[in-house]
Amino acid sequence: MNIYLSLPKYLTEWCLHDWGDAQGVVRFPRGSAENDVLEMMLDKLPEGGAPQLREDGQVAIAVPDFKSKPAPYWCVLSEDARKTLTHVIMVRFRVQLWKDLYLVEKLSLPITDSIYDWMTRHGIEHEEKSWEAIRQMFFRQRKAYRKGHTPPKR
Repeated sequence: MNIYLSLPKYLTEWCLHDWGDAQGVVRFPRGSAENDVLEMMLDKLPEGGAPQLREDGQVAIAVPDFKSKPAPYWCVLSEDARKTLTHVIMVRFRVQLWKDLYLVEKLSLPITDSIYDWMTRHGIEHEEKSWEAIRQMFFRQRKAYRKGHTPPKR
């Protein structure tokens, strides 16, 4: 069973690179925050209901078989639950980005090239729109840390 999320292209590519299987389905690690959100927020498929169908551009996410929520029956996420899962994925992305690139900044290396290199290492296509989104995200985090604040919530 899968659920489907609409994510920005760069985030979809990152998820598939880090957690995707040969069929292009994201499988979050057992015990991860993403799996915890699924376990907590999955709803039971209504009797006679059909599982969600994939729409263009959506990423497939495998529904794990939890003891208390077997996947064939518990495979529905509300809109609020989708937003929560998307937020958790985005937070992990931002943490990974900052963890990998803050040192580049300290070494006074060109951040432009470093972002492209980071994208390559994480399976993100070199597309201007994705690069710009990631660059802005990094600069916002850097600015927040320089001011002594935590990055803004998304």
